[in-house]
Amino acid sequence: MDDSRLVGRLRLGDEDVLSEIIYKYNRYVSTVIANQLRDFNNTAAIEELASDVFFELWQNRDKLTTSHLKAWLSTVSRNKAKNYIRAQRLQTESLDEKIEEDLDDFVAISEEFLGLEKEEQARELKLALKKLKKHERETVVRYYYYNQTVTKISEETGTNIETVKSRLRRGRDSLKEILGKGGLTK
Repeated sequence: MDDSRLVGRLRLGDEDVLSEIIYKYNRYVSTVIANQLRDFNNTAAIEELASDVFFELWQNRDKLTTSHLKAWLSTVSRNKAKNYIRAQRLQTESLDEKIEEDLDDFVAISEEFLGLEKEEQARELKLALKKLKKHERETVVRYYYYNQTVTKISEETGTNIETVKSRLRRGRDSLKEILGKGGLTK
C-alpha cells in the first residue's frame, strides 16, 4: 500500500495501519537512528528511539500534513537521535583536535542529501569542506557531525552565539555554492 493511503488511514485513527507502517518502515527508521548513533553502539537505545518515532507518529496523526511518510519518519528519527546524543553529553575529547581527523567521516552523514555515488560524493564534499574558512568548517562539522547545539559550540570555542550562527549560515551557503558550481546540488 502506498504512503498516501497509509497516511489517510492513519489520520482516520485506524490502529491496524500503525502495525503496517511499523512493519514497512521499522528497519528504515532503525537504520537512520543507528547512522546518527554510530559512535554509541547502543542497540537498546536504537530500539527505544525507533519506538518513540512510531509513538510520535500515532500521537500526531491528526496533525500530519504530508503524504510523504518516509520523509517524515526520517526527519523525526534524526531529531530523536540528535536529542539522545545531546542528552548523553559524551564529548570528552577536544573537538578542536578531532575535527580535522574526522573530516572523512563527516562526509558519510550527508550521503542521502546530494544523491551522488558514495565515492564521488565523499570526494566532492571533502573538497568543498576544505575550501571553507577554518572557523566556518569547524562550526559546520561541530553542528552537523557532532550534533552540537549553537550554544555548546559557543561555549566550547569561546565565541559569541551570534558569531557561531553567522559562521554556520556562511558555511552552509558556501558549501551550497561550491557544490552548485560542480553541478552537485539540485
